[in-house]
Amino acid sequence: MTTDVIESVHVAEESEENMTDEEGCCISRKHLEFNCRSRNIQRRPNASDGIWLCVLLPLALIINSWTYQKSSSLLYKVCGLISFGLFLQSLEILFKLSCRSVNVIANLAKATVVAQGLVVFLFGASVKVFIAFDEPPEVKIEEMTTILSVTLLGVFLLIIITYGVSFCRRPAVFLILLAAWAILTLLAPITDPLPVELVAEFIFLDTGRLSVLLIYAGVAGITGAFVAWKISKKSSTSVSVRKIFHLVIVIVYLIGIIFQCTMLFLLSGLVLALFIVFEAVRLVAFPKIAPHLEAIIAAFVDAKDAGLVAFTPIYLLAGCSLPLWLHPSPCDLTDSTTFTLLPLIAGVLSVGIGDTMAGVVGSKFGRHRLVNSQKTVEGTVANIASQLGMIFFLHFVGLLHLNIFTIIISFVGVIVNAIIEAKTDQVDNLFLPLVTFIIFSLRF
Repeated sequence: MTTDVIESVHVAEESEENMTDEEGCCISRKHLEFNCRSRNIQRRPNASDGIWLCVLLPLALIINSWTYQKSSSLLYKVCGLISFGLFLQSLEILFKLSCRSVNVIANLAKATVVAQGLVVFLFGASVKVFIAFDEPPEVKIEEMTTILSVTLLGVFLLIIITYGVSFCRRPAVFLILLAAWAILTLLAPITDPLPVELVAEFIFLDTGRLSVLLIYAGVAGITGAFVAWKISKKSSTSVSVRKIFHLVIVIVYLIGIIFQCTMLFLLSGLVLALFIVFEAVRLVAFPKIAPHLEAIIAAFVDAKDAGLVAFTPIYLLAGCSLPLWLHPSPCDLTDSTTFTLLPLIAGVLSVGIGDTMAGVVGSKFGRHRLVNSQKTVEGTVANIASQLGMIFFLHFVGLLHLNIFTIIISFVGVIVNAIIEAKTDQVDNLFLPLVTFIIFSLRF
């Protein structure tokens, strides 16, 4: 027997000794590690399992169902119950079963959070689309939600087909699938008029929305020029340079949330769909397009990305958008008794502003390390100060109304997310906004 075979036999025997019986207790960390290696699952280096992350999505949905009882639909509340059931199932998976169903993950707990979100989305989106076929929605935010449901369900189906059927990864076949997805999104009979006409009228027949869209186009153009320049330099990207994208997110989301919430809600979902499609194009090596996407990823890839899929840009977009997507009535500016801007800007504050300032100040001026952390005191202080500064600035200009309770909540939320950012080894783009959104959503 060769050395490799002997080692594999020893590893297998060792794993069997650590396995639990059918009624047994938790499988050991050694057993989890063995199963990940045997199934070629790539875990992000030096990352803990982060079991605590599994409770974030259920908490967000349940707390908002309680806080916004008038505006929370029955479907929203059912999704909250489903997420809680998935949380219990996640605990069972993490403690009793080996990781076997996710191909490329950064760590076990993050995989369960993504799985929770995916299942809740598939259920909620499917129900919403099924209802829309029978009775198209009339409220604007509901119309946009239905359009996004069809769009993202189509993307999910596209990815499943492409991944499961190797024949569909051929450029010509993949292009046909992309065209079918686009036609489904634009012409599905779920709104009156059809989505393509409804979205065109919604955006281009309103001067305010058109103005914001032009601002977005200008920001996108400047960002694209910066990306092209950075690729031409062929140099590694520093933390400070990567944080430029966080600042772009701040500009886009603050303008959208404050002035054109419904349009931002729509565009955030559409851009998420495009990000996933671009990743699929890159991974199937689509001619003439994939090499350019590879160059962009190579220039701006984050050290936290492990495996083939570049999750960091998707997580950055999702993190800033989660408050919009999870809020039961994100654009209900008329409900003065319960509505507040604070939860909606949780992602912008924690990732776009706080995390950015922590990274820039910590890398440039950090001298004193926090205990058991690579992060610095200076960066954490900048994180807290920048978030609180933005909150009080928005209050000063009349865009955010604070009272003694919301001030306390603001301090608690900002300090907690700053501590987590400094101490955690998880992907903060995704989890910091969830933690902050949960705290900002508290009402008594």
